[in-house]
Amino acid sequence: MKKSQEYELRKKCNNVDALCGFKDYIYNDGPSRGLRAFDLKNGRNLEMTLLADRGLDIPCLSYKGINIGLTNKVGIRSPYLFQEDGASGFLKQFNGGMLTTCGITYSGAAGVDNGKSLGLHGPMSNIPAEQVSASIEYEGDDRVIRVRGQVHEAEVFGTDMLMKRCYTLETERDIVHIHDVVTNQSFEKQPVMLIYHINFGYPMLDAGAKAYFSAGKVAPRTEFAAEGMGNYFEMEEPGCGRDEQCYYHTEQPTEGEAFAMLHNEKLGVAAIIRFDQKVFPLMCQWKCMRAGEYALGLEPTTSGVVNRSEARELGNLTYLENGESREYNVSIELTEDAAVIEHYKSIAHKE
Repeated sequence: MKKSQEYELRKKCNNVDALCGFKDYIYNDGPSRGLRAFDLKNGRNLEMTLLADRGLDIPCLSYKGINIGLTNKVGIRSPYLFQEDGASGFLKQFNGGMLTTCGITYSGAAGVDNGKSLGLHGPMSNIPAEQVSASIEYEGDDRVIRVRGQVHEAEVFGTDMLMKRCYTLETERDIVHIHDVVTNQSFEKQPVMLIYHINFGYPMLDAGAKAYFSAGKVAPRTEFAAEGMGNYFEMEEPGCGRDEQCYYHTEQPTEGEAFAMLHNEKLGVAAIIRFDQKVFPLMCQWKCMRAGEYALGLEPTTSGVVNRSEARELGNLTYLENGESREYNVSIELTEDAAVIEHYKSIAHKE
C-alpha cells in the first residue's frame, strides 16, 4: 500500500487499517489464556500472528488463506506452563509455528555443559518479550507494519543477554523481515547459539513439494538421514512411525544471497527464506515425514543443532565479548511469480 494512494482509498474505506494493519489482543481460553498477541495483515496476501509472550515468535502465517506454517497438536500454550526438563519441557510447549526462535546462550539438543544441564533448544521461545509495540510507518511512499520488542535471558551469577527484535511486514511485497540484535550485557564472554526454527506444515508442505538451497554442501546427521540422501530435497507422504531426518547445508556462497526455498508446485506457491550467511553458516533441514508430526524445518543456525558442549568440541560455538552486540537478519517471502521461483531454482546448488 502506498501513502499516496490512501486519500483515494479512504473514499471507499475510511479506515485503511482494516485492510492493512494490526490487532493487539489477549487469548482467553485453555492453555493459551492470558497470552498477548498481534495479528498483522499486509493488504495483499499475507496474514500472520506474533506472540509477544512467547519470545515474539510467529505461531501462524497464511498466504491467500493457505496455511503455510506448522500447527501441531500442542497448540499455543502460555510460557508460564514451561518447565525445562531435557527435551520434554520444550516439546510439551512446541506448537511448531512459522518461527520458533531457539537460544539465546544455548539451543540444539539437550545435554550437559560444564556440569550444567541444558534443555532442548533453550528458553527463548518461552520468555515473554518486553517493551512490545506495534506501529504503522512509511519507507518513502511505502506503508510498512512494524512490531518491536526485546527478550532478556538472565540468571543470577550467570548470563545477561538481551535480544532486541524488530519485524517489518512489507505491504507492496509479501515479505516479512526479522532484524535481531543480541547484546552481551554481562561482564564476561558468553556463548551465543541461535536456531531460527522456521517450520512448514500442510498444505504448503505436501508430497511432491521440493526444497532448494544455496549451500554448496549437504551432509546427513544420522544413518537414517544418509539412507535418504538421494531424496533429501523432495517431500513424501507421511508414514506411521517414520523417524525424522536432518541434513546440514553448509558452504554458503560468499557473494550473493544465502537462501532456502520450498516450492509446492501443486499450489504454485514458493516460500523463500533469506539469511545472513556470515552469522548463520549452517542451514539445518529438518525433514519429518512422520504421520501426525508431518513437518519441514528450514533453519538458519549459528552452530547447528547439537548441544552446546558438542558445538564447542566441533569448533562451531560462537561467542559475544562483554558489551559486544551482533545483528541477525532473516526474511521470509511468499510468491507465485514463476520468474522469481525459476531464478532461485537456477542458482540453487545441484548435488
